[in-house]
Amino acid sequence: MHLTNYAINKSASNYVQNKGSEKDDLGHKRSLTFAMKYIEQMGHDSNAVLLDIQSIIIKTICTVQPQLAHTYRSCQPDDIENSMCFEILGFDIFLDEKLKPWILEVNHSPSFSTDSPLDFKVKKNLVNDVIELLNLSHFKKM
Repeated sequence: MHLTNYAINKSASNYVQNKGSEKDDLGHKRSLTFAMKYIEQMGHDSNAVLLDIQSIIIKTICTVQPQLAHTYRSCQPDDIENSMCFEILGFDIFLDEKLKPWILEVNHSPSFSTDSPLDFKVKKNLVNDVIELLNLSHFKKM
């Protein structure tokens, strides 16, 4: 039905769930770290693939930035510093046989539910990275 829809794919009779956060080479859901190691093992330049993925994500964000800014200003008209909120976008990217990245979809509200140790690890690290990028600290509340 949908190549990247985990909610659908996990119900398939042949779906294999990853049982451990450190063994990201087992099961149908894998980490980006595993994917880049696999690309290297196959004799390709994973750094070049990552740069291509970053490039397509940046171009996509540049394309939608005016709409995101308009939506933000509509919801937060008094926030002249543009600092009241942020948004995490989920990019579903397909690599073709030449390892060229293609964006399948951008999720406006990606799921943060977890049902495997690997999923929990990946999403926990994402949230920690976001907190660090936002320079948030419990000391700033005081």
